[in-house]
Amino acid sequence: MKKKLAVLLLAACLFTACGSKSQISTGNKPLSDAVYSNEQVSLASYTDLKAEKKDYIITDEAVNNAIHEALLEFAEYKSVSRASKTGDLVYADLKASIDGKTAVSEDDYEIILGAAEFGEEFDNKLTGVTIGDKLDFSLDYDSDFSDVEWAGNTVDFELNITDIQEEILPDATDSFIKENTDYGSYDKFVKAMRESVADMYEEESTNELQEELLQQVIDSSSILQYSQEEYDEARQTIENGYMSYVDMFGFDSLDALYESFDMTKEDVEEEIQSVLYRKIILNAITQSENLTLSDQDYEDGIAYYMEQNDYDSKTEFLDDYGEEEVRRQLSEDMVLNFLVNHADVTEVEAEYEDD
Repeated sequence: MKKKLAVLLLAACLFTACGSKSQISTGNKPLSDAVYSNEQVSLASYTDLKAEKKDYIITDEAVNNAIHEALLEFAEYKSVSRASKTGDLVYADLKASIDGKTAVSEDDYEIILGAAEFGEEFDNKLTGVTIGDKLDFSLDYDSDFSDVEWAGNTVDFELNITDIQEEILPDATDSFIKENTDYGSYDKFVKAMRESVADMYEEESTNELQEELLQQVIDSSSILQYSQEEYDEARQTIENGYMSYVDMFGFDSLDALYESFDMTKEDVEEEIQSVLYRKIILNAITQSENLTLSDQDYEDGIAYYMEQNDYDSKTEFLDDYGEEEVRRQLSEDMVLNFLVNHADVTEVEAEYEDD
């Protein structure tokens, strides 16, 4: 899992003092023991915080999954006459309806058994079927299901199984690995896959630790006021995020989407405040510690994010994200790294849960 730059798309002014004459007071009182204060925040201590960092256990299953993923590039698929099983591609003329209204209608729709695109129960229904089978069934989806149109609804399915294909991976011999990858042998390939899993686990563990420490500071500090402009930017950030779902699933409005998510106005306001308070605390720590991004930090950061996101061209990378946004993200990274480097961290073994 690569660290994406979605954070770069947050509202502007993340690390700059964007002001507006109109100030909104929270009614909160300053802390008596604040380590830093300005007109916006009374900042609680942000060093020597206690937190646990998860040392995720690397299992053979995780490594095998990484190997499988890497070999998928070379996979072939062959139609079979047997009953379907996990890992197969099942093709079906698919119709899905909600309250009699068609939500999906597609011929030869590809379903990967085990991927749970429509949920595990759906995959279970299609396990053990053969070509020519016709299925009619209904499934109830929880309100937090990934497809917002289906979430909280009963979906009626009609399927006609048109093909079943099994996945055939290449025999990963030393010669195959040497000819088709950057590794000289199968053993080196496996070692690289294990290191890839370890790197992914380490990055995710570090991200979780950073957010835990930052949240401690947010919870302990006292936000005093913020500008109307900053509030509007935080609101726009939240709305922009949800608008992608509105467009994707054809909702009439944001309110219709919120209703499908069972989100109240209070829930939306809480998300806005979360974005806003995060920005204020990051700014305050930056100012308190006089943290600045050097030219070398900037260049090293670009190189890191280019590698993480498979960019070969710096120009293309900056065209996609913009120098200003990249600098903001790197400045945020600097604050988060500062928190980790000045925290009392205990490492604990943990099992990785793949969402």
